[in-house]
Amino acid sequence: MLTWMQHHKKYLVVTIWISVIAFVGAGFVGWGAYDFNLNRNSSVAVVGDEKITFSEFNTKYNQIYNYYNQISNNTLNEQKAKDLQIDLVALNTLIEDKLLLNFAKNIGLNVSNEEIIQELIKTKFFQDEQGDFNKTFYYNILRQNNLSPKEYEQSVYNELLINKLNDIFNLANQDQELKMLSSSFFMQDLLSIEIINYDKNQIKIEENELKKLWQESKENYKTQKVYEISSYYIKENMKQYSDKELYNFYNDKDNKFKYKDTNGKILDFNNAKEKILEDYRLNELKNIANRKFLDLKSGKISFQKDLNITKDDVKYPIEKLKKATKNEILRPFEFEDGFIILRLNKVDPIRLKTFEEARNDVLEQYLNQESRKKIQEIAQNKIGNFKGSSIGFVSRDSSRNSQKLDENTLNDVEFNYFLMNVFNSDQNSSYVILSDTKAVVYKINKQKLFNEEKFKEYKNILEQNLKTLKSNELKKELVEQLKKEYPIKIYYKGN
Repeated sequence: MLTWMQHHKKYLVVTIWISVIAFVGAGFVGWGAYDFNLNRNSSVAVVGDEKITFSEFNTKYNQIYNYYNQISNNTLNEQKAKDLQIDLVALNTLIEDKLLLNFAKNIGLNVSNEEIIQELIKTKFFQDEQGDFNKTFYYNILRQNNLSPKEYEQSVYNELLINKLNDIFNLANQDQELKMLSSSFFMQDLLSIEIINYDKNQIKIEENELKKLWQESKENYKTQKVYEISSYYIKENMKQYSDKELYNFYNDKDNKFKYKDTNGKILDFNNAKEKILEDYRLNELKNIANRKFLDLKSGKISFQKDLNITKDDVKYPIEKLKKATKNEILRPFEFEDGFIILRLNKVDPIRLKTFEEARNDVLEQYLNQESRKKIQEIAQNKIGNFKGSSIGFVSRDSSRNSQKLDENTLNDVEFNYFLMNVFNSDQNSSYVILSDTKAVVYKINKQKLFNEEKFKEYKNILEQNLKTLKSNELKKELVEQLKKEYPIKIYYKGN
């Protein structure tokens, strides 16, 4: 039993089926996000006796587009949608729906007008503030989304009919099924483990192998774009100014409302004096910097320092340097405790690094690869004559026992990653590579397949998941069979 469960447990884990957002629930969010410019009087496809209209297709596309856009934090665009083939996802979803509709009608299922009316009445989008169905809301919302009442009510009919068919798939759960599912989630393994650490300093460096690795991956080693610049720095002066000068600056129309307390109240001169002095000094320094800028342009003075910078030197105005032309002098900008003026002398473009330039990076890659090979070899050899220490019974959701495994031996992140690999494996004895220098060899000595406490705690969730799993498997098999029963004609040619 232990071997069988280890071999099959990864297939027993429930995969939750995520349905596409319901028609009313999300279709209105961004209706018309994509327009296929197709003839609405024609069909995208015909499945048995059911047509897939362009209106349905466009609607389904928008639902799926909105769903993907939502889970990608609104970063989806038309090109990404094409890459994801959302149009084909929409088409295949509709084909499956139409297959099920054909089947539902053939076995005598139906939806009455009263059922459609009840569905419309309880739809919140069509209700007023008192919760009553409002015809004006109904027609206005449909019109705004380019839908006729006939189209929308047909979609409601189809949805209700498929829901009735889905009820047939909701088979009752057997207690033994629930316990098997619980075992797949909460089974416990009695583990013995051994930690392997490898020192990269043991690796003998072969220069020929380094050069070979560089040749194979030289595209990964490039220089950064370098801006060769000259600079002139004007440091902040600590000169003291009279109260009259500061007061005049404070009363200037551009400064009058700058000085406020945390509540937004304007500070009087005395309370704001320290900040006024700081701003006045900076303003005076800016005037000096502007004069130095003109002197540099005319050649009256020379730049103080030459240096090379890259995009990583964030204190410099890289975006301005990108747009600058050769020998262009940039206007003064605040820099550290003063102002700085830059001249762009030259831009060195990105290029492939020579072996000598890339050697340190290549060496790191080489050591990582060699170390991983070595630690895999050691771990593999350990399995045959394994001598580990027991860490007791653990399950998928176990936390690290600090008394049996201290932080330095295996930290929480490493422990969780280790457990995930153990419970996704079908091997009783194996190893998990944690890094280029660390691995864990393990052996399952015993297994508890059922945890009564966990079963009781999660029984409701397990029941729902099992129903969903069985329903989806039945539906999947039915759809595959229906594809053989009902002819499918597809007219859509894609984007």
